[in-house]
Amino acid sequence: MPRPTSPSWQSVLERSIQLPGERQRLVTALGINPMTLNRWVKAETQPNRNHLIDLLRYVQPQYRQELRDAMRESYPDIDSWVVDEAPEHISADFYTQILNDRATLIEATRNREILDKILKQALIQLDPHQLGMAITLVQCMPPGKDGKIHSLREHMGRGTPPWIADLENLSIFLAMESLAGFVVQYQRPASIEDISKETLLPAYQTDYEISAAAAPIMLDGNIAGCLLASSTEVDHFTQQRLTLLAAFSDLTSLALESKEYYPPRIIQLGILLHRDAEEQRKILRSFRSRVQTKLIEGYQHQTPLTYAQAEECVWSELEELVLLG
Repeated sequence: MPRPTSPSWQSVLERSIQLPGERQRLVTALGINPMTLNRWVKAETQPNRNHLIDLLRYVQPQYRQELRDAMRESYPDIDSWVVDEAPEHISADFYTQILNDRATLIEATRNREILDKILKQALIQLDPHQLGMAITLVQCMPPGKDGKIHSLREHMGRGTPPWIADLENLSIFLAMESLAGFVVQYQRPASIEDISKETLLPAYQTDYEISAAAAPIMLDGNIAGCLLASSTEVDHFTQQRLTLLAAFSDLTSLALESKEYYPPRIIQLGILLHRDAEEQRKILRSFRSRVQTKLIEGYQHQTPLTYAQAEECVWSELEELVLLG
């Protein structure tokens, strides 16, 4: 019985551009005319090396791995062509820039500006071809009444398509059943090749996410959280990339206050009532109105709160709503 033949990369590309508006989007992203794309699909002409790499970069995520697998038949070196062109290490110039920012920026904006700069640089080096990645700062919630930390919360994040550039408004709580929770609980980096097939490490799959990695943020033996990265590519986080992510986590420690670090012995993560991110966000959308209510109540009871204090109170209330028990 003859072996079934694998689809050609042209047939995979043809299927991908059947989606409404996809043909024009791809043509615009690649900087080519529609006739050129048609010739590629019909195998009348062949893309050059740069266009092949760009096809993998811009095709819709659900077709990317299949397209790459199919391209290997015609282009056996395709994997080496897509290999990272970014440095394997953080440059001395970037370290100098962060240290200079720490010394010269005003306190009110310093930490946020440094964190944003670190996240953007991490994205550049870990996803140089913009195949699709999200990197998020995940921090420990303050201890509860029992003195234990029961959850983590995503703070700020940066992404490349299909994720949006600024991920802060998509932030959710995380707990023990997440990769971030595992990394914070055990204070060591970890990665998952394919979340849909993972059986050893705790994780649940979010939109677009195929592989993931996280590295703890530590200072003087205490932990503040982790950097969490998600990719649209299978097995994206090689040991080299995991080491690089850990280096960015170490650098992140310069942008957090000492009060944001906690002894590992008080980490006792719980279980989320809502693992689905969108279910959580329905609850978290009330955040701003709850903060305003706290401020008004404080004024009425002659115990005024600062905005930061009101926010902290509301996050604690919301944590109780999303955790089981």
